[in-house]
Amino acid sequence: MSMTMFLVKYLCTSLVAGILGGVAMQLVMWLIARAGLAKGDMILALGSLLSKSRDNAYRVGLVVHATAAVGFALVYALLLVTLGYTRLPLSLMLGLGVGVLHGLLVSLMLVWVVADRHPLEEFKEADLLVGLSHFAGHVAYGGMVGLVVGLSPL
Repeated sequence: MSMTMFLVKYLCTSLVAGILGGVAMQLVMWLIARAGLAKGDMILALGSLLSKSRDNAYRVGLVVHATAAVGFALVYALLLVTLGYTRLPLSLMLGLGVGVLHGLLVSLMLVWVVADRHPLEEFKEADLLVGLSHFAGHVAYGGMVGLVVGLSPL
């Protein structure tokens, strides 16, 4: 396979994996919030963290989250390709494993650092359940990226 074809497949796979991974993450976090286990809207919280207000916060958060989802999918896919884990079930297992590490890091940062500095009062309280919600969302993201890479022609 030529380098150009590999790059096209890699970029397309990463784009699809990032979008589907971001949707999976958001769905898991929404289900957890809907069940009453944790409160909060991650996209609104992210957007208001950056914009310092509720005005246009959802739009800003959605753009940043989608961009980050695709960006991280590029990194996840590169790791999977570099390690040679581009076939199921290994791609799924490594995706889940990287999602666990990514989720652990993000959850700890969120609970210990970000919540204290958030400009909106409603997001200043990030308890353990909010951290676990983000953890579960990142695991779902990693699993979806691993699944898409495993199903792709990489």
